[in-house]
Amino acid sequence: MVQLRKTFENNDKISFRGAAAAKFGASVSWTHEALATKTSIRHHKKQTIPDRTDQQRALAKIKCGRLLRKFPNVAFILDDESYFTISHSSVNGNGGFYTSNISETPVDVKFARKKKFEGKVLVWIALCPAGLSQPLIRKSGYAINASRYLDEWIRRRLIPYIRQNYPDDNYVFWPDQASAHYAKVVIDHLRSENVRFVKKNDNPANVPEVRPIEDFWAYLKSLVYAKCWRASNTDQLITRIKYCLKKVDQLIVQKLAKSTKKRIDAVRRFGVAESR
Repeated sequence: MVQLRKTFENNDKISFRGAAAAKFGASVSWTHEALATKTSIRHHKKQTIPDRTDQQRALAKIKCGRLLRKFPNVAFILDDESYFTISHSSVNGNGGFYTSNISETPVDVKFARKKKFEGKVLVWIALCPAGLSQPLIRKSGYAINASRYLDEWIRRRLIPYIRQNYPDDNYVFWPDQASAHYAKVVIDHLRSENVRFVKKNDNPANVPEVRPIEDFWAYLKSLVYAKCWRASNTDQLITRIKYCLKKVDQLIVQKLAKSTKKRIDAVRRFGVAESR
């Protein structure tokens, strides 16, 4: 068992089949059972993290501490946008297939067709402990610029959402660092409407793990593309997205939103993910 532990512990370049055959002369099932019953070693999926600079890693701790000091007892409102594609293959189960004879596998099963310029859909939404805002959904080719962000995102959706859920102003709006989000016309309008927001100098860059809205996109896409669903066109994809948004579990949304401060505090104390 000691050798088994040494072989698998903190190792990302070994498999049950390789270890069993090359190291122990044992079957895959024996190795799997031995790890499960004789050791505490378990398989974990790797998390994807940004490729950050040393300066970004250092500033992440400083700015997360600043966020907690400046906004200790308010709800964080986050907004973000994400693209949904017709042929989605990043959800587990959508990128492979099973067969006993690949030469007899149908073409539609064996290959995933992808157009050179595939249709996609842009979805914007805001998230806070009170729930989700009204989404903005647009087909590909919709360019995000300051004037559109101000008109369609801020004026029509975000500010009514804030007024409805936080009449006591016990909130702070936390956008990401996209250039349109901090354009002068946007900032001037937020100030004119007395919207409390995180200033760009206080906003930690390239730290998606502290923004639970990133996890919301993964959750929503798991609903949209469940059971390997695939759209025939962008109109069908939009219909599916709207349907799945109505089916979203609000308890999951609230739990994600309420985790914001804990995530910020974890980076403040321990640094970004690769430092832990």
